[in-house]
Amino acid sequence: MGRGNVGPVRLVRNSSRVERPDVTIDVGSRPMGGAVVHVGGELDVAAMPQLRACLTDLVSQGRTDVVLDLRDVTFCDSSALGVFIGAHQRLHAGGGQLELHEPPSTLRNLLTVSGLDQVLDIR
Repeated sequence: MGRGNVGPVRLVRNSSRVERPDVTIDVGSRPMGGAVVHVGGELDVAAMPQLRACLTDLVSQGRTDVVLDLRDVTFCDSSALGVFIGAHQRLHAGGGQLELHEPPSTLRNLLTVSGLDQVLDIR
């Protein structure tokens, strides 16, 4: 991506972009209090604190419907599944929902094997 040796960046509550050399998280608004979270790069155990904090902050801000756009994810391990479930539970408890949008085939397979494709809204 041509950024050279960029160190980790901490999630700042007022920031709409989080970036490490191998993951990006961009947050945008949707109508009626929703949010779109575009995630790109590698979703591994090192990226989970940033993704978890981002999703938790959105719920704390009163966002009810969150679309997690995963089309640019290049790697995903099982640590992301817990973050997806946690966000789903927090949103569902408040009458909202989490939608996983365009997960790559490897992530879709992971969701299927784990049975989460029966729990989460995947499009």
